[in-house]
Amino acid sequence: MKKLGIMLMSFVLVFSLAACGGSAPAENAGGETTDSGGQKQVTLNMWLFTGTGLEPLVDQYMKENPHVKVNIQAQEYADHHNGLVTALAAGSGAPDISMVEIGYLDRFKAEENNFHNLANFGANDIMGNYLDWKVVQASSQDGSFIFGLPTDVGPMAMMYRTDIFEQAGLPTDPAALQEKIKTWEDFITVGKTVKEATGKPMVDSILSVFDVVKGQKNEHYFDSKGELIAGTNPEMKKAYDFAVRVAQEGLSANIAQWTPEWGAGMNNGDFAVMLSPAWMMGFMKGNAPDSAGKWNVIQMPEGSGNWGGSFLTLPKQGKNAEEAYKLISWLLSPEMQLENFKTNGNFPSTPSIYDSEEIQTFSDPFFSDAPVGKIYAEAAQKVVPVYYGPSYVIANTPITNALGEVQNNNADPEAMWKDAITQIERELRR
Repeated sequence: MKKLGIMLMSFVLVFSLAACGGSAPAENAGGETTDSGGQKQVTLNMWLFTGTGLEPLVDQYMKENPHVKVNIQAQEYADHHNGLVTALAAGSGAPDISMVEIGYLDRFKAEENNFHNLANFGANDIMGNYLDWKVVQASSQDGSFIFGLPTDVGPMAMMYRTDIFEQAGLPTDPAALQEKIKTWEDFITVGKTVKEATGKPMVDSILSVFDVVKGQKNEHYFDSKGELIAGTNPEMKKAYDFAVRVAQEGLSANIAQWTPEWGAGMNNGDFAVMLSPAWMMGFMKGNAPDSAGKWNVIQMPEGSGNWGGSFLTLPKQGKNAEEAYKLISWLLSPEMQLENFKTNGNFPSTPSIYDSEEIQTFSDPFFSDAPVGKIYAEAAQKVVPVYYGPSYVIANTPITNALGEVQNNNADPEAMWKDAITQIERELRR
């Protein structure tokens, strides 16, 4: 009887709408409506985390495709991913399109049945647009399943305060300074000179140093078969030990990232360098306005590394996969990624435009008119692919917590390392 009542109410509602002029759109189960001319009107739900810069481009797409309406939900990074985990586990509530950051991607890859294979929509025809290492990240191990299209990438460069380096008697010209900081050992040497001459530490936190050095390695906590190697991978221990050394030399300001103090530190010159992905430029301009013109940019010692970068995926719970794919393939085309870089600083994952005049000549007065487009294009092509694994966050957290204890509480580094590895192994046995 309850079902019958619902059916009758639905019939009455549709009949009433039809009687009131006959032109009101009728909605179907797929989130589509049909207007009086018979054109299908489609509503897409899209989940992003904040700071992507995609909203204006989505608005442009809707203007060019008036039959498409996109509802965007933007949340903070952790809330966004936790929401997707919850919806997929519940079996309902996921959107047509969801952004997934690289740190979470392998976790969702383990749930292949929850996502559309973009190869079924023709993604193989456009994957050549993207960096090879991004295609590896976006695909299953055999390449047959494409989980998402790559958004931006986070190649790393070194932002340095010219006023602090000048005070320390060091070169401020990028080419001259690059000659002095070719290796991480050089980085320590220059950092000690800065500290002795100015009293200013070199970096914001040893965690940022660890992330960059780690990011230059092609294996982190898991090998390509998914086996835990955190405690046996010498490269991870080297990255950890180097970060500890930065703390022991007094070269860290001990300022936690993403805090108000961090932005203030950039603004006031509380540390000499920022180890920054391309997308950090927008954050620096927004949070350290008084430091405009006091920064310049060089390449990172010993390579680049990558911080961040995401993918747009199509959860199977969505109702309009074909229209959703049309949107994301347009949003993440080389042309649109270039627009997002120019307006939001997100560096494109599409190397075909790296040699374009718009990238090569792109500069910013905030960074002393450094050719940041050219610098980050070179850095992006140095990045090596890394297998993160579905439990990457579980493995990374104890290590970063250990470094936090070393930095903030002068804890014994070796004891903290051993405790972190033990905790990782315990967590993964659960």
